[in-house]
Amino acid sequence: MAEAVERLPADWLEDRDVVLVELADEWLWPPELQVEWFTAFVAADAHGVGDETIRSLAAAMLPHRCGHVTTWGPDCERVHHGFDSAYLDAAPPKPDGILRWRTTWSKEIPFLMTSSTADESLAEALWYAVYVAWPSGDGYHENRPADLVALVQPQFRDEVRGLLLDPDRLERETALEDEEG
Repeated sequence: MAEAVERLPADWLEDRDVVLVELADEWLWPPELQVEWFTAFVAADAHGVGDETIRSLAAAMLPHRCGHVTTWGPDCERVHHGFDSAYLDAAPPKPDGILRWRTTWSKEIPFLMTSSTADESLAEALWYAVYVAWPSGDGYHENRPADLVALVQPQFRDEVRGLLLDPDRLERETALEDEEG
C-alpha cells in the first residue's frame, strides 16, 4: 500500500507548506512528495516496525533537507534514535577517516536535530513540532521558513489532520494539557 499524501491549507502558518503523509506498513517516503527544507513530525506506534525500516525512511528524507524531526507515540524514542543513526550514516567522514559531529550545514544534508515527545499528549507534541522544532539557518535557506511534514499512521491521521486544520483547537488542547499537568 502506498503512502497517501495530502497538502493541507494552513494560511495560519504563514509561508509554510503543510503536508500530511499517511504511513503505511512499509514506512516509505512518497517519491512524488517534492519538499525541500522541512520539519518532520512522526506520530506512530513503532512497536513492530523494524529498525531498518525506520532508518530507511530517515535516509530517504535527508536529501529533501529534513532539518528537524519530532517523534511521538509508543516507542518514539527508538524512532528518534533511528533518525540519528541514519544521519550519522549519511554524514561524510573527515579526510582522516574519522567521523566527527558536524556543526555546520551542508548543501546536500543539513545538520539534523531530533527529539521525542513520549511524555506529551499528541496535541502537545504537534504544537512543539509546529512552533518550536525549527531547524536553525543553514546559509542556503536562511530566509525561508521550514515546511512541516506530518508522517502519521492511520490511527492518528484524523486527529493530526484536525489539529493542523484548526489552530484554535491545537492551542486549546495544548492549554488544557498545561492546566491539567
